[in-house]
Amino acid sequence: MQVTDEDVIHEREQPERRSFLARVAATALGGVAAVFPFAVGSGVVLDPLRRKRRGPSDDATAMAGFVRICSLDALPADGRPQPFMVTADVSDAWTRATGQRVGAVFLSRADADGNSKVTAFSATCPHLGCAVEFDASQDQFACPCHVSGFGKDGQKLFGPSLRGLDPLEVKLVGEGAGTEVWVAFQQFRAGMAERVPVG
Repeated sequence: MQVTDEDVIHEREQPERRSFLARVAATALGGVAAVFPFAVGSGVVLDPLRRKRRGPSDDATAMAGFVRICSLDALPADGRPQPFMVTADVSDAWTRATGQRVGAVFLSRADADGNSKVTAFSATCPHLGCAVEFDASQDQFACPCHVSGFGKDGQKLFGPSLRGLDPLEVKLVGEGAGTEVWVAFQQFRAGMAERVPVG
């Protein structure tokens, strides 16, 4: 069998053609592989903007900043302050953690003329941020860290604190046995006479 020049040229062209097609396919797959992480990354980065654009519902707007604390029936009607942990869903731009402890409050209930009024105070001492306790024997709030005392109305009685306990807004939601206590929980800067919210 005799090999001609045409056969040699033909054999050289086939591997070159295969090599070209392999390079085109590799470039296309490389482009897709490069675009995929960028698309996913941009989705993560832009997610907080999408959530802001969606906006809350009217009910959520009305209760913005409020956290459910307990049912009204959990509070005795004698006005004695009761401590409660405050748990809320915490989120930043990218992450969301449900049921996180964010602080504590004292709630007291007073009933008059068939209506209930609930008062809320932050359980954080405004002096340096220690946890306040209610001393039933003295009928007052006390900070065990630096011996500040506060009346049941939250007013400072004695000690180094520069202001009284921080009051919090309360909403009663629902009616009858299903009434719930919601509090606009927030934290305030410690060590100041003025009440300045944190953040």
